[in-house]
Amino acid sequence: MALRLPDNVRAKLKEPLGAFITDLSSLKGKTVICVGDQASKDALAAGLAPKLCVYDGLIQRRIVAIPAEISGFDATEIKVANKPGTLSDEAFSAVKRALSSEGRFRILVDGEEDLLALAAIIHAPEGAVVLYGQPNEGLVGVLVDGRSIGNARSLVDEMVENGC
Repeated sequence: MALRLPDNVRAKLKEPLGAFITDLSSLKGKTVICVGDQASKDALAAGLAPKLCVYDGLIQRRIVAIPAEISGFDATEIKVANKPGTLSDEAFSAVKRALSSEGRFRILVDGEEDLLALAAIIHAPEGAVVLYGQPNEGLVGVLVDGRSIGNARSLVDEMVENGC
């Protein structure tokens, strides 16, 4: 089963869920979760050691080689399927499992990882920061707190069952 992103929710996600981050060094010492190849690469290149990196081999819908920063990141790798514009049970559960387990994780998504930022916000510990790229605008950091968790849950609740 998967949830599909309807147009009304897609429009809401055009707005960043958090603040733009220009200085990644300000996140040192925080629990960081990265969603996206570029966000993961940038965080790792800045010397951060994310709890979780979620990536799919695409940057702005273009196939890219998995950045060396990600492939060289010492973390347990999980592979999941998640079709574009959806949030699969498998991918959602993998994010939850990674964030509730000891150690660091990489989730390689066959499909598209964008919507997994919502799962990360819902399942990350309070005080963590979820990083993701806002196309053509920059890196967004979402501080995980009651407000951001509620917002992410609300967006997921508005998605519709896809049956795939």
